[in-house]
Amino acid sequence: MSAQHVDVMIVGAGLSGIGAAYRLQEQCPTKTYEILEAREAVGGTWDLFRYPGIRSDSDMYTLSFPFRPWTNTKSIADGDDIRTYIEDAADEFGIRKNIRFGHRVESASWSSDEARWTVTSRVDGETVVKTASFLYLCSGYQL
Repeated sequence: MSAQHVDVMIVGAGLSGIGAAYRLQEQCPTKTYEILEAREAVGGTWDLFRYPGIRSDSDMYTLSFPFRPWTNTKSIADGDDIRTYIEDAADEFGIRKNIRFGHRVESASWSSDEARWTVTSRVDGETVVKTASFLYLCSGYQL
């Protein structure tokens, strides 16, 4: 069985992963990529933590994507608003189609001989192996 190969594998579909995917599309449009996301949703930290009162501790005018400025009037934003902002960016720029939800990455190993990463993840109890020329870790909390 040969592993599926992409030019760039991004781990995590939160703020950093969506930002990385946008920049990759913008600056390297011929490169293929996938985002492996352990959860079933876009948003990373802002999808994971949903307790009452969660909000940013940094102003969103600074934290937001330069390619999609924050337009909400609340600069210290609620978690729900931040999650929606990340989801909307993923949809607006066609990033969601490259996200593979439910892929919990278990290992990554580099082969100098093949000049590629082998990334192993678990999906619904099954092992999935993919390879990439570049591995970009944008993961946050591990639960």
